[in-house]
Amino acid sequence: MSALELHAILPLLVLGAGIVFLLLQVALRRGHRGALFTTLATLAAAAAACFQVARLLDGGVTSIQSTGLLQVDHRALFICLLLLVAAIAITVLGFSYLKHRCDRKAWADSYPEEFYILLLLTMLGACTLVFASHFASFFLALELIGLSLYPLLGFAVNGDRSPQRDQLYSLESALKYLLLSALSTALALFGIAMVFAASGALDFAGVSAAVAAMAGGPSLLLAGLTLLLIGVAFKLSLVPFHIWTPDVYQGAPTPVTALIATVGKGAVVALLLRLFDRLDLFAVPALTGLLGIMAVASMLAGNLLALMQPNIKRLLAYSSIAHLGYLIVALLIGGSAFGTEAVIYYLVAYMITTLGAFAVVGLIADGAVELTPGGSRPLADSGSDPFHRDYYRGLFWRSPWLACCLAAMLLSLAGIPLTIGFIGKFYIFAAGVQGQLWLLLAAVVVGSALGLFYYLRLLLAMVQRDTEATGTARNGVQIAASGHALLASLTLALLLFGVFPQLLINWINAL
Repeated sequence: MSALELHAILPLLVLGAGIVFLLLQVALRRGHRGALFTTLATLAAAAAACFQVARLLDGGVTSIQSTGLLQVDHRALFICLLLLVAAIAITVLGFSYLKHRCDRKAWADSYPEEFYILLLLTMLGACTLVFASHFASFFLALELIGLSLYPLLGFAVNGDRSPQRDQLYSLESALKYLLLSALSTALALFGIAMVFAASGALDFAGVSAAVAAMAGGPSLLLAGLTLLLIGVAFKLSLVPFHIWTPDVYQGAPTPVTALIATVGKGAVVALLLRLFDRLDLFAVPALTGLLGIMAVASMLAGNLLALMQPNIKRLLAYSSIAHLGYLIVALLIGGSAFGTEAVIYYLVAYMITTLGAFAVVGLIADGAVELTPGGSRPLADSGSDPFHRDYYRGLFWRSPWLACCLAAMLLSLAGIPLTIGFIGKFYIFAAGVQGQLWLLLAAVVVGSALGLFYYLRLLLAMVQRDTEATGTARNGVQIAASGHALLASLTLALLLFGVFPQLLINWINAL
């Protein structure tokens, strides 16, 4: 490997070095805050490395192929940077989550450093997936993400003050994700084997030549690509491969839910964009048609099922299914510059708003655990369940700041003007019109109208005065300064890119 190739994968090297350093740190001197600082420093250093590599590419090199397995270009670096920034926010949420669920008397002896090690491993897999240009690196990165997420999903068991009900839900979500993810991985791996048998290559460039020579009828290569697309659709929660999403989102620790919804799906979207671009899958009607059907089903089913959800995390789960369907519309217009711009902009909008929504929900749940130690909340008491819609009734009068932040996120998800979500939704419409995807556009309109209903219903509940509230539902939510800073940053980004979208558009166009 040359020095140039080594320099190109500097973000991955920084993440790997940070993981090794954290393991040594845990072995020599244990401590929750020390692990937090090391994790934040590693993520910040990896983000700085992305800028360093970008300056290298500005010297006239458009992309760098490293070891034949990874390809580094401006678009991959941008998405990698986006994932790292999201991981910094999730790290802050994770610290708040663990702090509120460890016994105060044993706080000095509580060592949940495994959370941060697994988080960094997930990020290493996600960034590798973004850079992947070979099916070997693609599969290894996907497995690294999955193997790190399985224990993270069950991490609620670690906290001494974590409610027993949450621990049971967490274990259930980990087991469901393990079984269904194993099935999807097996399908994807079988698809890769069929692609190799048909093309004799595993690198994207070699497979691209076989796709270009593929006849229009059924073939072994088409069957392999279809199975591969099904495996990717599972990771993106596209209908009908979405069945795991609401249960996993509901049962997982809220920071881990945010990790799956943003980093996990963002990395897979980047991979899907590269697959369709490098292999020219836009010219394969069977694959684009299949993806279009899944997009329509996701937009309609996701929004319809969200209408019936009183649980906020399940509501956001079905909402994310619908939003990934919207994103696929922009992907399907082909390999044009505008299509890529629309996909990336909507991905940024989705990650900011989804991360902000889960941040508010997670911080409210942390405050509820503080008020009701030991998990004494009865299962059927919706007024004391921090994830039930009834708990949010009157939130504006108890905690105006949290209510305003959540309202901004919901309005952005609904595509209301002056938010980044509106610009992202406008991009989807423009992409659909440019590609003349009228059926998909009709599904976008119907899905957006349905989504507007349940988002506004939650907003209405927050501004209602709840005269019958009792117990913890009467109290305001106290959060740490780090939580305030995180919500302020996400809300500012949401409004800044909504009012001045050209700032982000210029950056994306420069990729």
